Amino acid sequence: MDPIADKAGIRQMIRARRGQISSDELRLMDEELVLCFKERMEQEKKLMNVFKKASVIAVYKAVGGELPCDALASFFRQEGKRTVYPRVKKNNMSFCEISDPDWELIPGSFGIPEPRTEATAVDDEEIDIVIMPGIAFDMDGGRVGQGKGFYDRWLAKLPSDSRPLLIGVCMDFQLFPKVPTCTTDIPVDMILCL
Repeated sequence: MDPIADKAGIRQMIRARRGQISSDELRLMDEELVLCFKERMEQEKKLMNVFKKASVIAVYKAVGGELPCDALASFFRQEGKRTVYPRVKKNNMSFCEISDPDWELIPGSFGIPEPRTEATAVDDEEIDIVIMPGIAFDMDGGRVGQGKGFYDRWLAKLPSDSRPLLIGVCMDFQLFPKVPTCTTDIPVDMILCL
């Protein structure tokens, strides 16, 4: 079984399915994700403890029918957390603090909104939690991303004992019993699925 070919098929299928979701449905899911996060914190002491101690949380700006996390990012800021968004330069990704996404994010690499060039990157080790988008996930934390490997390369640079808590977010049709993975793929620690 060729995991690369299998990933391509999964990406095509999920992108087509995401294309059928209306902007109204995405807005509702944006709010639901906050509730899902809060419920998960009540259920899992580990998440509650990490969140209480966290000062910096990485989020993303959704594109192409991805599950939005705007309301979740707003909740984090209301709780006194700093939110950082990814910025891509060549093959590298860094994270910059953003407090007003509507003003501080502009179209960047691959058309994805990212921090303006004057935004200062935070130290990777400052990030306590990463809310990760993905094409597909499985219950073991396996993740199929967009295919460029930015998150995996970024995480691979970090010492394994100082990695942030990785939380994958997805819609129910993006959750599979098992997804194809390669040795360079880094699994998420938990998944929030709507």
